[in-house]
Amino acid sequence: KEADEILAGEVDEDGAIGVIGGGTALGKATLLTLSEYGYHAMASEGGHAYFPFVSQREFAFQKFYREKSGQRDITGNLVVSGRGLQHIHWFLTGEKMEPKEVAARFTPDSETLAWVAKFYGRACRDFALEVLALGGLYVAGGVTAKNPQILVHEDFAKEFVRSSTMEHILKKIPVF
Repeated sequence: KEADEILAGEVDEDGAIGVIGGGTALGKATLLTLSEYGYHAMASEGGHAYFPFVSQREFAFQKFYREKSGQRDITGNLVVSGRGLQHIHWFLTGEKMEPKEVAARFTPDSETLAWVAKFYGRACRDFALEVLALGGLYVAGGVTAKNPQILVHEDFAKEFVRSSTMEHILKKIPVF
């Protein structure tokens, strides 16, 4: 089966392909096209990098997450994952629930869904820029497979292209 297009763009057949997916943690890999051999996969431990929070409310969430989880370093693994769903919802509503229960409450106007979509879009944007994924960015993992509304939420698209310097490049990168 071919991948569904989430955001349109222009595939560069020779460009790097990014693969990112949240589930238990956040996985990342890059595929490089080798004309004679197909693709070469380059693994990553990028999910262990610090997650970029950018506003006072997000900094409050980071502090909340540290206090509730006992984790000193809040990384992509902790934010763009099932644990992330749980902690985002807990922070926004005061309700501590399992990730599956949180996702069952997603509605188009859910603040939790908006935050999850925004954070997922940010993680995808940053990774697409890190590897210059001109061959496209493929989103995998259990979180979005079970909750595709994350990827079609307007905050995902807004955050994916939000950049004062690279928006013109990001608009060209297709997301599948």
